[in-house]
Amino acid sequence: MTMWQWFQPVSFQLMWVALIFGGNTWLPISIAILVIHFILSPSRINDFKILPLAFSGFLIDLCMMQTGFFSFEQWPVWLLILWVAFMLNLGHSLRFLRKFKLPYLVIFSAAGGVYAYWASWKFGAVDLPHGPLITLAMVGAIWAIFLPLCVKADALIRKPHHE
Repeated sequence: MTMWQWFQPVSFQLMWVALIFGGNTWLPISIAILVIHFILSPSRINDFKILPLAFSGFLIDLCMMQTGFFSFEQWPVWLLILWVAFMLNLGHSLRFLRKFKLPYLVIFSAAGGVYAYWASWKFGAVDLPHGPLITLAMVGAIWAIFLPLCVKADALIRKPHHE
């Protein structure tokens, strides 16, 4: 394995831990890791092209916050950085998701989304004012649709274009 193949998934996990436990306080560490990602990435142009997907995920979370399903101690700037880091994975360490048949991708996406938000709640990064059952059911439904769309969009963005 190359240094990049180790760095990319490990750096995401480091950012996840830093942002979930440190929130906005640990933003500089995660931003530094993202800068290193873009320096080392073998596909930095395509990585930049997928950033709108990260903003889409962030907007979904903001809608969940505005409707009272999520609550944070402070404005979660860190959540945007987490979304950027996650979406960058789609073209790298999570590229294998492209091989899943749609029904399996939907199930994997729903389960993965629920697990990530459940863990974030358990670690105190987010509060779920409507309770975990209702909120995580909604998260699962959203992720069952949103992540497969993002996997497809990432594949299209990264597809070599022959003119």
